[in-house]
Amino acid sequence: MSLSSESSFNTTLVSSSFEQQDEDFTYEVAFRRWLVRELEEQRLTPAQAIERFNFHPVSGYALIHKWRLKYAQEMVLSLPEMTFQEKQDLALLQARTKELEKQLEQAKMYNIALNTLIDVAEEKLKISIRKKPGARQ
Repeated sequence: MSLSSESSFNTTLVSSSFEQQDEDFTYEVAFRRWLVRELEEQRLTPAQAIERFNFHPVSGYALIHKWRLKYAQEMVLSLPEMTFQEKQDLALLQARTKELEKQLEQAKMYNIALNTLIDVAEEKLKISIRKKPGARQ
């Protein structure tokens, strides 16, 4: 990524409030969480973050590490409880899956039975029933 594309990335994806420090020279919690998410999803490296946001070159890595320890655990996503309709749909889909698996098993057994019948007929009657490869249709 070139320097010009990095600066355009900075202005388009990071709000101006993220770039500013408050009067205590600490970054907002929203910025910290955003940065940890970017780092965890590997869209940004710690070195890129230090350079882009003007963190102190020596203490920046320790700061980022501290934020990762604090905020990475909060990024766990939880799914909402399934609604009654979703539970019904899931049950119907599971039943349909079982039905289709049963049909597939029956089709496999039918295929085996037909192949066995053809093998026995070819052996007993001494005739070729299966089509030869490359034969004209």
